[in-house]
Amino acid sequence: MYRTTIIQGCINVEHSVASIYSNLMQVFPEKKDFWGSLLNDVMEHIAFLSDVKSFELSDDLEKVDLLPTMPMIDKTLKLAEDVNEKIKSNSVTFKDALSMTLEIEESMVKTYINKIVAKLLSCADEESCEKFYKDEKSHVEKIRIMMKAV
Repeated sequence: MYRTTIIQGCINVEHSVASIYSNLMQVFPEKKDFWGSLLNDVMEHIAFLSDVKSFELSDDLEKVDLLPTMPMIDKTLKLAEDVNEKIKSNSVTFKDALSMTLEIEESMVKTYINKIVAKLLSCADEESCEKFYKDEKSHVEKIRIMMKAV
């Protein structure tokens, strides 16, 4: 039961992050491709984690050394909610948006989510495992590169 709750919490975090990227695509249409590429990766994570939950594969989470705690998940959800509210109020600059999304991408829960996905995928497919690690590093790297360009 606890593992299923953790998976649902991680899904909720990814949905919140997807909402942020979707909103940023609307606020900064000139950077739609940038936000869209991040959104597509997050949507893949949501689909995978949803499959884990619906197929009751959460027992495989024993392969993950440490799982995020519910307080950690709740803190990340609150951060994402605050970011989304700022975006919706049109009170963020592009530079602010980059800083906020970098903070979320570097959060412990996002790190855990990618480790969970990678560990579960590694059972079946090492290449997919590596892709998720690259996705997360890519998100942080893409945002940092964009920050330097601004």
